[in-house]
Amino acid sequence: MGSALLPVFALSQHPDFRMIDSLEKILPAVQGIKKVNCLNALGEQYWWPPKVNTDSIYYFAGLAMKESEKINDDEGKATATLLFGVAELYKRNFVTSGKYLSDALRVFEKNESSFGLGWGNVWLGQALYSQNRFEASLSCYYKSLLYLDEAGYFEAEGKAWTWMAYIYATLGNYDSSLFYCSKSLLLRQKMSDHVCVTASYANIGQLYKSVGAYDEALDYFRQGFNYANTHGVDIYTADWIYFEPVGVIYRLMNFPDSSYFYLQKALKLDPDNETTRMSFGETLLMQNQVDSALRIFLEPVDQFRSGNDNWDLMRVAMDLAKVYERKKNIKTALRFANESLSLARSGKARHFILDGYMILSRLYRQAAMVDSAYYFLNQYTGLRDSILTSQFIWKLTNYKNQAEYKKKIDQLAALDTENKAKEKELEQKSLSQRVLLIFLFIAATSGFFIYKSLTLKRKNEKLESLNRQSALQKHVTDLEMQALRAQMSPHFIFNCLSSINRFILKNETDAASGYLTKFSRLIRMVLMNSQKPSICLEDELETLRLYQDMEALRFKNSFDYKISFLNSIDVSNIFIPPMLMQPFAENAIWHGLMHKEGQGHLEIELHHDDKFLFCTVTDNGIGRQKASDLKSKSAEKHKSMGLQITRERLELMQKDQDYKTSFAIEDLYDETGKPAGTRVNLSITLRNKVEMVS
Repeated sequence: MGSALLPVFALSQHPDFRMIDSLEKILPAVQGIKKVNCLNALGEQYWWPPKVNTDSIYYFAGLAMKESEKINDDEGKATATLLFGVAELYKRNFVTSGKYLSDALRVFEKNESSFGLGWGNVWLGQALYSQNRFEASLSCYYKSLLYLDEAGYFEAEGKAWTWMAYIYATLGNYDSSLFYCSKSLLLRQKMSDHVCVTASYANIGQLYKSVGAYDEALDYFRQGFNYANTHGVDIYTADWIYFEPVGVIYRLMNFPDSSYFYLQKALKLDPDNETTRMSFGETLLMQNQVDSALRIFLEPVDQFRSGNDNWDLMRVAMDLAKVYERKKNIKTALRFANESLSLARSGKARHFILDGYMILSRLYRQAAMVDSAYYFLNQYTGLRDSILTSQFIWKLTNYKNQAEYKKKIDQLAALDTENKAKEKELEQKSLSQRVLLIFLFIAATSGFFIYKSLTLKRKNEKLESLNRQSALQKHVTDLEMQALRAQMSPHFIFNCLSSINRFILKNETDAASGYLTKFSRLIRMVLMNSQKPSICLEDELETLRLYQDMEALRFKNSFDYKISFLNSIDVSNIFIPPMLMQPFAENAIWHGLMHKEGQGHLEIELHHDDKFLFCTVTDNGIGRQKASDLKSKSAEKHKSMGLQITRERLELMQKDQDYKTSFAIEDLYDETGKPAGTRVNLSITLRNKVEMVS
């Protein structure tokens, strides 16, 4: 069997030319099964990206097949058939590839070959993936893992996890995708497989791209690029792990010039790469170079259909639909859009299904087929809301988990350093005690008991301190998460999405775009700020403005607001805890202004002296007493815990940090003694940029 000649971990370069040289040297001296194994092993060496050589795979597999038939070696013939399947896979002939691989697997099952069953299912899973048969592909990868780990084929195991991550991202299961991306990365690092470590960073970047977190996706691609540079990986040959995906992300971020720059680099390195060519065509279409994009998209269509390459056909059909829509050829555009949607539905590829619904809604509207346009618009809206909710929840959980994970790693590292220092100190003391025991046994015995008593006391004190710190940290984390949930409650998110949906249905595209832009900026700022103990006043005020804009729109502009400075404030140089002012504004809107007859006013005034920042939140609402009466009578109460959470956060800050904070709420009355609103006076210790750094 070919795998017998391959070391498990000697795959730091792809292909391993040292292994090829070694196999070619021993080939003339071996006969029979050993010769078959040697030829198959040589074929295996050429299946590694990025320098795959299908001609060499076919050459050595063909020789192995002839030798196997001479000696009737079923295992050798099955391995050669497996290699034929891999070669056809790289040639994008997925039906032919699947046939070869299935034939090989039937023999491997009879012989119970761990190598064949493991690798065969890995490659078959990849062939099925390209045909949009994602569930069948997942089944193959799970089968492969039954044999790969036990047999020690870690290279194949890492490949299986990578493709499972691709599939779960396509199906919208982002948690599982990140789990398998991370497993693959850790395994590659353990193996010192630098090419695949670089690729693993790129895979995580692709996941973040699929959830719309483009800045984080670019960061992972840069990590992969830096890792490649420091570990001798030829990133300019392996353009598939940097230039092409980075170019795609810049297009998604609406930076067509940057996208064009990176995709041109990728094309210079590999001009025949169909994936890169399609990405380049999509960027040309964004730049309104419609005819150039059309030529690129039409060229591979027949090849994709003949090879049953449904994944790429699904993508290029969608691209062609968009091109023909630009050219006002609605009939042809509808044909390609329906073909893309059909392929996407068969594989449950949610993002392609979403794109299909949207373009079909537009095309049917342009064709004056109102019922069909309305049907696909409704389908689009429902699926989009589902995808946005899944992406938002995943981002929220992942950002928080990443911050907590990094904090735990830092704590463990510090604790490990401290323990090592104490262990060294204890060893020195123990040595001194042994020397003293020779001379003063009784004194040393007494000293030993004293030392044990003190050590136990110190351990108990340290344990109590750690328990107190752990409890305090847990409380702080819980409050931060509660503050985030209070600010971004499901009720608030649902109403915002409903408002956007209403604008879309009314065809008020400018209003929908503006509202969606503000909503996405607000979510991003809340997610990013929630990871930090302190943020600059400028970011806090920007978040507050976005929140009040969206609440004003929800309440049909029944109130206005104003943020003013009573003296000069450098908002970029003053730092405060995040999400501190918003609960007071929310309280004023929901309990003061929402029930007011007539126009409401909310005013936020800021000023400072040498030690404190002062914030005054004033509203002309109905007052606290009337709001309390209404709340007690209402069956539908607004469940806002923001003010109570903020009160507890401020109390903790005074105990554990240098912040000195206070706030007070006073009732306002007009000249007749009737309630005229409320005023909140908040003060917090000034912290500037220099203090934050120190």
